[in-house]
Amino acid sequence: MEADAASKSLVLTSTNLEITLKQKLACAAPEDDALAIDARLLAGMLEKLPGDTVRLWRDSKGDQLKVWSGDAKYNVSVWEQSSYPKAEIPAVTRLVRASGIPSMAKRTVFAADEHNEKPMLKCVHLRFTQDGLRAAGSDGNCVVTAKGDDKSTGDFSVLIPADSLSRLAQMCGDKDEFRVGTTGKKVVFVREGFLFSARLIEADYINTDHLTNTLKNQFTVLTDVAELRKGLEYVSCVEPDGKVQLTFDGMTLSFQCSGVFGNAQDSIAVAPLTGMPQGEYWFLTRRLSNCLRALSGTATLGIAAGGMLTLSTENAFYMQTGVRPGLAQSAPKKAAKKSPAKKAA
Repeated sequence: MEADAASKSLVLTSTNLEITLKQKLACAAPEDDALAIDARLLAGMLEKLPGDTVRLWRDSKGDQLKVWSGDAKYNVSVWEQSSYPKAEIPAVTRLVRASGIPSMAKRTVFAADEHNEKPMLKCVHLRFTQDGLRAAGSDGNCVVTAKGDDKSTGDFSVLIPADSLSRLAQMCGDKDEFRVGTTGKKVVFVREGFLFSARLIEADYINTDHLTNTLKNQFTVLTDVAELRKGLEYVSCVEPDGKVQLTFDGMTLSFQCSGVFGNAQDSIAVAPLTGMPQGEYWFLTRRLSNCLRALSGTATLGIAAGGMLTLSTENAFYMQTGVRPGLAQSAPKKAAKKSPAKKAA
């Protein structure tokens, strides 16, 4: 925390060495001061204090900070600024505009896998192109590509960890406009009084444009994402981490899941577009469910070679590999009760 009496500002900086945040606030500071304080402790105190304003005071560079509002007051230990790890705030001169970050994150972050051993598959690929902002996420078994702000034009791309992008999305709204640039090792999002910097991953990403352009569906149907989501939710309750069977029969799409304790089935009406919609296909339920929660609107659903599922909406394209048919598991056997051993005479 850095108080500047001349500019009447308080600058908060935090970092975990992966992400760096900087926020500038207005304040009435009688003198300059800089200190370090436990972030979680400060956030917890501010949540409990009444009113819209808070007072902070440290006497003669002591090791105690007074935080109060109304009749509530805290005295907490603090450290000198020199004890805080230096937060690298990269200087970026070439910046492009970007907005709609939360929507972009929602449509892509779910496809990355934070537990994957390959750093590339933990990331979202952001591309600033002549046609605007484009993004992609993948865990190796599913891929999603999404369109962003068409006015976010540029000529560079970055691999940002999905967790970092998700954190930024939680701090802003779709209408918030940033200026974005990169230093090579970090990507920086800037708006008035706020800076977000995240470490980048250096790797070659999947050529998603080539992948989606060469994919040919055997047949497609027109449907609604909300209807797909509802049908999957009805049946997945019996085995949410298992497999779901999708059966196409003309104008009907059926969902079926089987689990240890039972099975469930539901169906929705679809409108055939190309080819003959027919056949049974299996997919991992959790992965498909995550996709349907992230997307919305009218969708073109198709099946490509090898049982690959494709789902195309106005702003996103999703594909997921099929899996082998899942057989219902038998109910677990109860452990046989052992009769108590007879005591020796």
